[in-house]
Amino acid sequence: MSRRGRLLRAALALALVVAAADGFLLWARTLATPVGAERAAAGYLAGPAAGEPPGRRPPAGVYRYRTSGYERVDRLGVERAYPAETVRVIGWRGGCRWRETVPIFTQHVETYDFCAAGADAEDFASSTSLTYFLVPGVQRFACAPTGRRLLAGRPPGASRTWRCVDGASASANTTRYLGPETVQTGAGPVATRHLRLVSALSGRSSGAAVRDLWLDPDGLVVKEERQVELRVHSPFVGLLTYRERAGFLLTGRSRPAFR
Repeated sequence: MSRRGRLLRAALALALVVAAADGFLLWARTLATPVGAERAAAGYLAGPAAGEPPGRRPPAGVYRYRTSGYERVDRLGVERAYPAETVRVIGWRGGCRWRETVPIFTQHVETYDFCAAGADAEDFASSTSLTYFLVPGVQRFACAPTGRRLLAGRPPGASRTWRCVDGASASANTTRYLGPETVQTGAGPVATRHLRLVSALSGRSSGAAVRDLWLDPDGLVVKEERQVELRVHSPFVGLLTYRERAGFLLTGRSRPAFR
């Protein structure tokens, strides 16, 4: 075969590889499996040992939320509309440690770890697992100093700054208490503390996240509104722009509390 023929053959092979890769990415871009209450309970729910002191924390259980919004990735126009209903699971992890798990999809699971030993729960770790194009990406941050979930006993305008790290990545956080508010839910009005959590991320993911949280006296999320803008380095598809806009409103509990 001539040199020209070999070059044409190599170019054709490369074109087929690129076409196959793009076809795979197009096929895999929108895979998203919602997580219902039963599946969430089986996968994430755990209760405290007998006699375990409760501390300041929500009762263990599966909570349902009316949900709106989406997440979007600029590569190949990926956009996932969020399910009309999602759940949050409060489960015991031993000692004073509890975990709030937010499985929006099986491909998007968030966890928030806190210690409920005193008058206010201490946020000491969090993680986000996002799967795009069948490739999972997980970041798990450990926090020191810890956050304070409620800023209990603090007046409106009070704030706390705290920092979390995952290797060379970091999240610089500020929680501010905006004041008391009553939130209307499907189960009736709920008295809440309105807090705003602003996080600036650097490292593997860079950008900002703003979460407005309305928490009941035990620290349960009654309502949340969030905005996230990130640049994410993916080893499989390169640099991505990730955007999330979402809202959550408590509608009820699917599992009784462990008491």
